Amino acid sequence: MKKIFLLLTTVFALQAFAQKKFDSTAYTSFNHNRWEKINFSDLMKDSAAKAQLTAEQKIAGLSKCWSEAKYNFANFDLVPALNWDSLYTTFIPKVAATTSLVDYYRVLQNFYQHLRDGHTSVNLPFRYIKQRNGIVPLEIRWIENRAIVVRNTSDKKEEQRILPGMELTAWNGTPITEHIQKNISPFLHFSTAQDSTDRIYRYELTPGSAGATVTLSFKTPEGKCLTQVFTYKAVERYWDRLPLFTFQILKGNIAYLQINSFNDEKIVNAFDSLFAFIAPTRALVIDVRNNGGGNGGNGFEILGCLTDKPFYTGKTVLRQYRPVGRSWGDIEKGTIAEDDWKPYKNKFFSKPVVVLTSAATYSAAEDFTATFKSMQRGLVIGEPSGGSTGQPVFFTLPGGGTAAVCSKRDFFSDGTEFVGVGIQPDIVVHPTAKNVAAGKDDVLEAAVQYLQNAPAK
Repeated sequence: MKKIFLLLTTVFALQAFAQKKFDSTAYTSFNHNRWEKINFSDLMKDSAAKAQLTAEQKIAGLSKCWSEAKYNFANFDLVPALNWDSLYTTFIPKVAATTSLVDYYRVLQNFYQHLRDGHTSVNLPFRYIKQRNGIVPLEIRWIENRAIVVRNTSDKKEEQRILPGMELTAWNGTPITEHIQKNISPFLHFSTAQDSTDRIYRYELTPGSAGATVTLSFKTPEGKCLTQVFTYKAVERYWDRLPLFTFQILKGNIAYLQINSFNDEKIVNAFDSLFAFIAPTRALVIDVRNNGGGNGGNGFEILGCLTDKPFYTGKTVLRQYRPVGRSWGDIEKGTIAEDDWKPYKNKFFSKPVVVLTSAATYSAAEDFTATFKSMQRGLVIGEPSGGSTGQPVFFTLPGGGTAAVCSKRDFFSDGTEFVGVGIQPDIVVHPTAKNVAAGKDDVLEAAVQYLQNAPAK
């Protein structure tokens, strides 16, 4: 009996201490859940934001920016002279010396600027962003090496005397270029020279606090100097001032469709509803000069109505960092993905098409333009695009802000690069200050002239 008891005890002991089997599903799930998941709604409430950070928090935030880029950034090869680890070290005393939360974030923005990427950025806590709830009611563009007014949206009579074609020369008494160099340029994220310039004048120069005032100086085309106090006009979203789309039939029976964002699938529904009006026209102009991107699929839906053949939407290279590879001498692998699109709608516009671009043609709008060029469906007319697309990885920072790192690299289906360069138009046309003053659109007029001379189908 004693032997039986000892045998049973041994069996139970072995069962109790039996080693478990590896569970690949549980292992994958555990590591998946370790990665940060951002709730942007909570961040917009800004309830967790702190006005002051400890020295440890400041360095931790910088370290997070450094590591997220080191392991996720897709475009280090475009900044080959950058020693990312060394730069990180030089920024430690800079963040430690900051005395306010805003100053701290400005240093982080300057840190990320060295990556030269429009999809890689540091963003202040939302409570500071929402303070920019107004804009100076002017649209300014860098034309012929001058800051030119292209539109005045003020509803105040005294402000309406500032007309398109006038040059903005000073901001609160400071020469405009000096004001930009001090207050905007050091904190900007961008991919190309044209991206930097356009981003400054289109998005960064005019936002501020609604109701505040600023004194601006101008020069008329005739050389007369003017000074005007402007009040910041309240807006819901200063970066999104244009309608989703506009449509009209131009002289010569040419359809003109301006698409200002691919972010909303409503644009696909709008195109479908407009197709009955587009189909009978002689040609089509698609204007994405003000399109900052969104969902690339929405753009491909439209391109799918311009052909009856499948087409490639471009290629993507994805970094694959392998930790064990560091001990095997094979640290990274790159996977190239390629997708095609098969037209499936009973809509086919076979007549001539032109796409208009500018430095503000960005992200998904560049994917749209690159695919259009690859399809050889028509010409691109205007100015080089911004040169930035990809998929950002978002993460939080101490004090309530966020940052993003571009995690993939896109290019033409034939391998042609445009990130860090911009998509080059087939016909380059730059706006002129003279024609802005006269209410003319140089780029659109060039497209119409080309299409009027193109053979009808």
